[in-house]
Amino acid sequence: MPQNPILIPERVAERAATRIDVTEEGCWESTYSVASHGYAQIGWQDGGYRQVVTAHRASWVHFHGQIPPGMTIDHRCRNRRCVNPDHLQLMTNVKNARGGGGFHQQKPVPTDERCSRGHIVLRYPSGAKHCRECAQEWARRKAARQLLKRSGLEDQAA
Repeated sequence: MPQNPILIPERVAERAATRIDVTEEGCWESTYSVASHGYAQIGWQDGGYRQVVTAHRASWVHFHGQIPPGMTIDHRCRNRRCVNPDHLQLMTNVKNARGGGGFHQQKPVPTDERCSRGHIVLRYPSGAKHCRECAQEWARRKAARQLLKRSGLEDQAA
C-alpha cells in the first residue's frame, strides 16, 4: 500500500529555495544541515508533529508545486545540496532507481593532474577526482585481504 506523500507547506518551500550559497557551477547550495546521506534537509512543525524533508524537494515545491505520488526529484548537477530548480528534474521513482537521471551514463574525463604514481587523474560527473588505476589496485588488494581473512589462512600467514 503506497504511503501518503508529505505535503510541504509553501512557507517551508520558500525558505528552502532562498537560504542558499551560489557556486561557480551555478548550483544553489542549501545552507541547511546535511544529513548522513549527503542531502540538505529542512524541517518544520505542524500540529505538534515534526516533519523533515530534503531541501531540494522543498525547493521544487516552491517553484513547481507539490510532487505527485510515485515521482521523485533528481539532481541533474549531481550536487546533493543543490536546490536550483534548473538543476532539478521530476521523474518516476523507478526511472531514478535505474539511473535514469543520466548520472550513470556520463563518463569521467581526464584532467591535467597526475596521481603520486604518475597516472592520469579523472574527474567524475559527481565532481570527484581520482586515479582509476590506483583505485582499481586498492580494490584488488582489499578483495584479496578479505578472501584471506574469510578463508582463515590469515592467522597462519602471520
